[in-house]
Amino acid sequence: MFRRIVPVAFALVAFAACAFTEAEAQDKKKRMGTLTGEIKSSKVSPNGKNQIIEVQAVGEENPRPYRVMYDPKVKGPIPKVLEAVKAAKVGDRAQLDWVDTGEGLAITEFQLLKKK
Repeated sequence: MFRRIVPVAFALVAFAACAFTEAEAQDKKKRMGTLTGEIKSSKVSPNGKNQIIEVQAVGEENPRPYRVMYDPKVKGPIPKVLEAVKAAKVGDRAQLDWVDTGEGLAITEFQLLKKK
């Protein structure tokens, strides 16, 4: 009986360790990217401290919502990025760097592009 329990217990511990390692790897590899697209809407967040914009990239059917990334140093959105996002108007083309925070997509860098 003891000979059967030990291998099973060892296998369960090894499986749990592998699963934990995969979860750590997923945390380290956050989804991020750069996007160029047209701003379809812009509104103030429900708490009034952030700006939410919807951007439709070339080739996408629907726009996606983005908000400005939280900066723990200022305990709010990144000030430089927030100012640029607030200045953008619906219909402008923009390029932005984003990261998936688990609570949505957040803008880390923002730049308006000149119209042709």
